[in-house]
Amino acid sequence: MPIYEYRHVDKPEKCREIFEIIEISPKDSIRKCPDCGRPVERILSKFSSHENILATSNLKDKGFTKMVKDNEKGGYRKVV
Repeated sequence: MPIYEYRHVDKPEKCREIFEIIEISPKDSIRKCPDCGRPVERILSKFSSHENILATSNLKDKGFTKMVKDNEKGGYRKVV
């Protein structure tokens, strides 16, 4: 079952601003927060954004180092 993220339309007083709900189908999307009853909207989660997570710029932003094989010198060289 897919997990959908929701965000309060206005700033909540006691609830979290963003929360997740497991839904059987997108037709079952909610319009109000199950805890406080305020209006919510479904948002795209980072997981479903179709972002290339292995792109060099993304790896650098996340603190990873990309190494590629160096055929001329042998071994590996640092790209990021």
